[in-house]
Amino acid sequence: MTQVEIVLNAVSLLLGGVGLLLPTLDYTILKQKNKNVSPYATIATLVISLMLIGYLSNITMSGSRHIIYGGSFQVDFYGCFFAFIATSGAILISIASLGEASSWTTAPSYYSLILLAVLGVYYLVFVNDLVLLLTAWTLLAVVSYVFAGVKKDENSIEGAAKYALMGIAASALMIYAIAVVYGLAGITEISQPASYIPLAREYTPMLLAGVMLFTAAFGFKIGVVPFHGWLPDVYGGIHPNLVAFLAGVVKVAGIAILIRIIYPLAPLLGDRWLMLFALLAIATMTFGNIVALIQRNIQRMMAYSSIAHVGYILVALSAANSAAGGLFGLEGIALHVASYMLAKVGMFTLLAYMMRKGVSPYLDDMRGMGRFMPLNTAAMTILLLNLMGVPPLIGFWSKLYIFISVVDIAPWLTLIAILNSGVSIGYYAQIIRYAYFGDSRKDVKEDIHDVESFVVLVTAVLTVIVGLGPAILVAPILHP
Repeated sequence: MTQVEIVLNAVSLLLGGVGLLLPTLDYTILKQKNKNVSPYATIATLVISLMLIGYLSNITMSGSRHIIYGGSFQVDFYGCFFAFIATSGAILISIASLGEASSWTTAPSYYSLILLAVLGVYYLVFVNDLVLLLTAWTLLAVVSYVFAGVKKDENSIEGAAKYALMGIAASALMIYAIAVVYGLAGITEISQPASYIPLAREYTPMLLAGVMLFTAAFGFKIGVVPFHGWLPDVYGGIHPNLVAFLAGVVKVAGIAILIRIIYPLAPLLGDRWLMLFALLAIATMTFGNIVALIQRNIQRMMAYSSIAHVGYILVALSAANSAAGGLFGLEGIALHVASYMLAKVGMFTLLAYMMRKGVSPYLDDMRGMGRFMPLNTAAMTILLLNLMGVPPLIGFWSKLYIFISVVDIAPWLTLIAILNSGVSIGYYAQIIRYAYFGDSRKDVKEDIHDVESFVVLVTAVLTVIVGLGPAILVAPILHP
């Protein structure tokens, strides 16, 4: 057994074992008398997992790729990067959940689902077999559906139902996509795209159909237009702590596996690739930004903003057939995923904190927030500036790399992306304006010792730090 296999086995047993043990321990032996066991055990487990993923990242940083378990999994820096981002997000959310979520009657299940979902993320980003892809997808999908409804209030149950129904459709599309691709190549190993080359000329329409089916399946998961229908209602309706996890962790896995599977097929589709993903990017960016612009509920605004940011990632993905542009695109995606995770975890955690303090997520209720929550408002401003793409924050570098990636092959797409980024300033700036101007309608005091406040401040600080040294994050070649 290789070193990589030992580490991957250890992290799998750790996450799976603790994740399955926590509810049993809490509901039987402890009988929920000690509410600190599940949250702190979860945080400790995730920190250890992060260290193990960091160790794997160090092994693979030179560009090495380890095919393990007879070709079932591939461990490379690309997968380690996304696993590291997802685990970091899960740690921040678990800490933020010490404030309110730990008091829910379903808290043991909540923390158990976080661990099992992270395990599903690992399997998804490292998978190298189409059949195992379906297994990993099912694990993460089912856990996500249950997680969306774990609070057991009306909004959570409704959101979980919508999420599950859309997820079933996505799973059906994925099965069809796997059937098409396997039928073409006769293999299930993801890391051998060369197997498709002899078939590319004769079966290009079928290959294009397979790419489109995979894109549609993962498009449901990450919110690509027109497969986004569930996202505004789920992200805009359930508790912000739950949304932070779905947006900051689960979506990371969806983006990672989408690129892992279809990116190597880009040369086989030629110009069709550019047009397919350019059209999806334009539709996703434009729809998300325009609808967000008219929202008064900040949580729904952030939901539509999440759709728009997927559009920017599709812009970078459309540059896959350009040698220089493809590299810039991958680096832009890597930075954008990190930027997105920090901003969304921070913003949704802030909304959860505001709601716990009696402040609704509507713009009118935020008037004068800078007076009664100055530190959190300052952190929120940094996060929103990051989403706008203001230098020197990480969001600026991610958008810069993304825009550069297509400037040679599709300057019109670069222009549309820049215009969309300009539109987004309108609604992000509106939140800042309401927070700093106008008379406060609430008599609320922030407490920097509150865990939600701590997490919001940490995400803002990390956004600045990573923005000052983005090359550290993407120095290795992030080729899927």
